[in-house]
Amino acid sequence: MSMFCYQCQETARNVGCNVRGVCGKDETVANLQDLLIHTLKGISFIVVGGKLDAATLPELNGEVLTSLFMTITNANFDADAIEKQILRMVALRDGLKGKAPDTVAGDAATFVPGDRAAM
Repeated sequence: MSMFCYQCQETARNVGCNVRGVCGKDETVANLQDLLIHTLKGISFIVVGGKLDAATLPELNGEVLTSLFMTITNANFDADAIEKQILRMVALRDGLKGKAPDTVAGDAATFVPGDRAAM
């Protein structure tokens, strides 16, 4: 695994942290946070591409907000919690596919996460 985190204003030399974050974040957490954001992109592709009414998806809306909060600087460095959220969001994402079957959305909407090492 390798780390590159450019998430916040604390990044080393204002370029990005590549060993350990100035904030204390390690590469596992940085990579899981990136994958959580990737998962959210897939969800947005399905919702927008499928012209789904977001107002009819209250559980999804709440979980998207939770996911975004988990990725802000210094809010959550709990790799287990982030991994569980990725799996939760993948399940919600896959449940949306039946509501927008003709949507072409790419890898963010189709990847299978596997175990943490694969994530």
